[in-house]
Amino acid sequence: MLLDQDVSKGTLRRPEQGAVWHEPGVYRADIDGLRAIAVLIVLLFHTGISPLRGGFIGVDVFFVISGYLITKAIWHELQQGTFSLLTFYERRTRRILPALVFAVAVTLVCAPLVLFASERATTVWTGLAALTSVSNLYLAVETLGKSGYFAADVYSQPLVHTWSLGVEEQFYLVFPFILLAVSGWGRWCAGAAVAATAFASFLFGLWLTGANRDLAYYVPVSRAWELIAGGLLVFLPLPRLPARIRDGLALLALALILGSAYRFHGGMFFPGVFAVAPVAGAVVLIAIGSTGGSHVTRFLALPPFVGIGKISYSLYLWHWPIFVGVALTTARAPTIPEAIGLLLASVAAAYLSWRFVEQPFRQRRIGRTAGSLWRLAGAAWCLCCLLGLGIWHFAAALPQTESDRLATYLTYDDRDVYRRGTCFLIGYQQTVADFAAADCLSPSRVKPNVLIMGDSHAAHLRSGFETALPQAHVMLSASSGCKPLIGVGGDPECVGLMRMMFQRFLPENRPDVLILSARWADEDLPLVAETLRQLKDKAGTVVVSGPIVEYQRPLARLLAQLAGGRSDALLVESRTTEQVQRDRDLQAVVETAGAIYVSPYRLLCPNPDTACRTTVGDVPLQWDYGHLTAEGSKVLAEAIIGTGAIPGARTWQVKAP
Repeated sequence: MLLDQDVSKGTLRRPEQGAVWHEPGVYRADIDGLRAIAVLIVLLFHTGISPLRGGFIGVDVFFVISGYLITKAIWHELQQGTFSLLTFYERRTRRILPALVFAVAVTLVCAPLVLFASERATTVWTGLAALTSVSNLYLAVETLGKSGYFAADVYSQPLVHTWSLGVEEQFYLVFPFILLAVSGWGRWCAGAAVAATAFASFLFGLWLTGANRDLAYYVPVSRAWELIAGGLLVFLPLPRLPARIRDGLALLALALILGSAYRFHGGMFFPGVFAVAPVAGAVVLIAIGSTGGSHVTRFLALPPFVGIGKISYSLYLWHWPIFVGVALTTARAPTIPEAIGLLLASVAAAYLSWRFVEQPFRQRRIGRTAGSLWRLAGAAWCLCCLLGLGIWHFAAALPQTESDRLATYLTYDDRDVYRRGTCFLIGYQQTVADFAAADCLSPSRVKPNVLIMGDSHAAHLRSGFETALPQAHVMLSASSGCKPLIGVGGDPECVGLMRMMFQRFLPENRPDVLILSARWADEDLPLVAETLRQLKDKAGTVVVSGPIVEYQRPLARLLAQLAGGRSDALLVESRTTEQVQRDRDLQAVVETAGAIYVSPYRLLCPNPDTACRTTVGDVPLQWDYGHLTAEGSKVLAEAIIGTGAIPGARTWQVKAP
């Protein structure tokens, strides 16, 4: 049984009977196997064709592993009196910087081959931020904050995944000082202080996830508890449980990780409380591997998993630039054979990076001393910065091409067009109290009232109807991801807004025309029928707007590629197909219920075998996968009015003399 040295008292203390302290310096093959599970989850998720909608939780597993291993190393050195901040940061530099510099440099060099001018600028600044360990903050504050709510397409950002490295490095700028401060308290008191820090971070993360999910995802304070959760194992004497119990707990832990990867999705309030599941799974697997192991941990220690685990850092770094390059070129999701090819290419690139970049620095074949390492790191950092700034300056100095002009719509500002923040709420950033009812829901006494309700696919119709119907009063009540259905569940802010509309506003005001629009799903159809049944006496005319044309990549980018010489077939190949059947099914439900149905899909795409209508003059009709520009909104509104779906609307189009 291992002895634990209590430096604060100068004695050796034996842990509780049947318990195990974590022995420093002992290689854990099962942890490399757990790394492999984490990175494979991320890779499969990023292929876009796997059922792992929550594959982003692989990063949370990485956080736990990192927190455990580094806390164990720091705490052991503190207890031995050998800890040095300079040595710690030298090790972090050897581990992180060489492969990162190489990946960023290659990505920046290749960026002009596949990215447009506006995309290159974002990639350059993300790369420079990554080298400075602040790409998470850059992406949260700059990239996501300046574009529309729907943000820039991640498939145009080959370095967006470096956000997690920023979270880790910012955490390790602070956490060693916390351990230093409590190192003389003894293991139990120090553990309690570290646990209190984790709990404070967890509570802050819960609050911030509810207030602003984007910031909670990227800010290190709201993620710190995940790394500390792994570190807390260092302070706990773990009991040696019977083998059957260890096997059962390990299976449950693995199920938590894999189940989270399968069941979670991007629309959830994450990290928040949902992050507890994958974090707990990783913590339990590490703990079980420390106390005798299990069938699961022995499975994770098999050579294939260990091999992937050893190259997992380089694999994480390289897979996304490779995936993005192919995705931008093909403008569609990969087929299964293509996805396998992408995975193999990523593994090959990762092995080369691990073998010829990571290992020479970690084994001190390059940069043998701390001084030489810092000099090399500084020189590489400066060269990357010069390279990035040169690419950015070169792109800015070139005359704008038609492709570059069209690509600027990738960061289309939807705030005024969609009335974002007032009549169109961002559900995970705002509450019903933020809804500007006096501005958005004030019925006119002299004009016909048209009310549009739903999610972002309702918000993007507002400006078009307002322009096309100058003699009508157009109102909007919308929230992100919020279906205009009675009995809808999910986001409490959506539920609150819809309850207010159906139970109070509609019975009291009865608009002349009520338009329900959303990004409909198959599971919505029964609720659509019930909602229409209950709305028969709450509006003069009820119109349901069906699915719109959607693309696998932003339409603005596809048009930019066409302007650069690509074939029109790109517009057909990139168009998604599931909306065709959903359009027919929804129409049947709506017309059976006695309401009016309009099909934006068929209005924009009358011939499914050819390209749909995609521009209004020289402006893209849609700017991302399916949301309308102001010009596109007007075109679609006029097309809907032209079908006669809105009684009397033709007279509302004529301005009074």
